Amino acid sequence: MSAARQLSPARLAAAEALSDYYAAGGDVPAAAFADLGFEDGLAIQCEMQRRAVTDGAVHAGWKVGLTSDRARTTVGIDDRPFGHVNRVLTTPADIPSSEIRKVSIEPEMCFVIGERIAGDDVDPSSVPARISQVCAGYEVNEARVAVGGNLAMLVADNLTNWAIVRGSGVDPPPADELDRCVVTVSCDSTERFSCTAADEVDNPYLSIARLAATLHRHGMALEPEQCVITGAYARFRVEPGQRWVTTYSQIGDVEAIIS
Repeated sequence: MSAARQLSPARLAAAEALSDYYAAGGDVPAAAFADLGFEDGLAIQCEMQRRAVTDGAVHAGWKVGLTSDRARTTVGIDDRPFGHVNRVLTTPADIPSSEIRKVSIEPEMCFVIGERIAGDDVDPSSVPARISQVCAGYEVNEARVAVGGNLAMLVADNLTNWAIVRGSGVDPPPADELDRCVVTVSCDSTERFSCTAADEVDNPYLSIARLAATLHRHGMALEPEQCVITGAYARFRVEPGQRWVTTYSQIGDVEAIIS
């Protein structure tokens, strides 16, 4: 049975409405999502990804959402939604802003999976041994729909992901070292932001374990060679001609040039 046939009529109708919107524009299909919730959004996202892969997309990894207490409190959910990643760019990455609606970038750590991580009870302390590399990274976001407070539509729309950028990296350090990592963002050689990682997001190994649990509910897992980004330290709207560089202490650098 196809993934589409497994969807409830309401979920399938929302997937069709979102597909039509992507293809033709017009009004955002908010009405199709009005009575849907978090799990509905995840199921619809999986259907949208199935269609994307059928059309030639290559599934390259995942993003984790709601990776801070602040974000979870805002939406009232203690969970970690996934987003499919179909583009992994390498630093220095060219970001074609004319092809991306309301493009923004977020500095995020990027983890390369070394061994399969699966199940609803993954011990976060077991995660580092199954990671092959921790890298500096960016998420590139596209505001495809004006979701407002519609969580189901935000999740179905792949949590706004357009791509991730993978920078230089190192072997997986202990969890406490990741928490102490200093993230410094510069635009055109001017510092724009700096933080200690643990002040903004959960420990990434915990987020990866929680991501595995959410994927497990939908019959999926983290597979070798996939890249995973684990939460934004900040978000920046970007403009053509800018050069963004972010340094992660003891991990590496990542660069994005906005064209």
